[in-house]
Amino acid sequence: MKKISSLILAFLCIGSVFAQVEFDRPEAFLFERKNLLRTRIDSLNSEGDTVSTKGKQFSVDQKTDYTGYFSVYGSAFVNSNSITNAFIKAYSYTYSYIDDNLKQQQVDRFKSSNRIGSDSKAGLYGQYKVGNIRIEAGLNYRNFNSAQFSADAFKLVFYGNSMYAGQTASLTPLNMYNLNNQSLYVGVKKNIGKKENMTLGARVAFIRGGRLQKINSKNLSLYTASDGSYLTLNGKFNIAYTDDSTYATIPPMHGAGMSTDLFYSVRDDRNELTVELLDLGFIRWNDVVTYSGDGSYTYSGIAIDNIFTTGSLTINPVNLSTILENMGINKEVKDMTYMLPATLNIAYYRHLNPKLSLSGGVRQQFVAGYVPRVYAKAAYYIKKDFVIVPTLAYGGFGRADVELGISKSFADHIILSTHLQWFEYLAAPAKTSGQGMSLAFSYYF
Repeated sequence: MKKISSLILAFLCIGSVFAQVEFDRPEAFLFERKNLLRTRIDSLNSEGDTVSTKGKQFSVDQKTDYTGYFSVYGSAFVNSNSITNAFIKAYSYTYSYIDDNLKQQQVDRFKSSNRIGSDSKAGLYGQYKVGNIRIEAGLNYRNFNSAQFSADAFKLVFYGNSMYAGQTASLTPLNMYNLNNQSLYVGVKKNIGKKENMTLGARVAFIRGGRLQKINSKNLSLYTASDGSYLTLNGKFNIAYTDDSTYATIPPMHGAGMSTDLFYSVRDDRNELTVELLDLGFIRWNDVVTYSGDGSYTYSGIAIDNIFTTGSLTINPVNLSTILENMGINKEVKDMTYMLPATLNIAYYRHLNPKLSLSGGVRQQFVAGYVPRVYAKAAYYIKKDFVIVPTLAYGGFGRADVELGISKSFADHIILSTHLQWFEYLAAPAKTSGQGMSLAFSYYF
């Protein structure tokens, strides 16, 4: 019985293992947002385009135009405000034994509400100029996971419920959203205004839904009898998942949907302001297994060794059904529509001098547990074709993060770039959260 309760709680509070949405394309600073300030000049009679500010005057390069480009990319990030990099490494990468000291490190960091989330992506996309309109298209693979959970939930999972014998463990808050999908999108961008200094863009995506696991709850708690003979779950909850016991990288198709991205920017020689609204859409899922409850439910059935798929905290539909139906919660199978976790990003860019550009912004993802992520970037041009982009950020699924983007162009056509989030992992894995990277190859013509 003790083992069962810990596994139930593991399902309820955590999905599969995890990454962070937050990253930018470093290669953008070599093309879309390239620093065009060339040299500082002293004469007001200099030929060519110039821009001045605070008594300083700079010559300005002509913006390099291109007919189109295509890119291939992959990324995976993980972040949490509580679970450390050392714990993630032991649980997800090395499958090491998680001892009491490592567990206690997590407990010492816990708040009343803990969060962890991931976003892994891969794909290819491109753009082509037709007249004064740029047409876009792309393919994208995505595996997104997020969870919001209580300290008691973690303790029940990794210590067992004997410490709560005769007591009630609080499972509030408890929310989870795990999503696997693939998409094909098309879109357009167009420069408008007298100086064509404003850009409007929109994309529409057609989505293939692969896997869904979703939990919403309110005022949830778990009581363990003093002799371990039964468990009682109290509160309001809704559990929904597609019946995919194999957990394939590309699951069978379980739904279809659509989404849109909207983009706006305004700029001059030294400044740019952008607003993006991404993944505004839905997936209509087919044959979703659902369990809903609002009240008190007791389990006193036979022991079940594992309600998860071997090697990960993901749902084992057979064992889960046995437990919940024993509690008197009937299974329903029906078609359901869920919104995607949309993202709003607002950013400002400023070219200070030929070597340095700054940017700052805020990003909000509309999913339970995510808090506004504020970030600041400094793009330093070692050469005109080589830029590094250190970043400081706070929020999202994590706390404070240090990141680094690197981008290099070759022959004005090929760009290789990466975005790294490994510094905390390497420097202090037992005291920090947040890790991951992206890689991209781009060809402009």
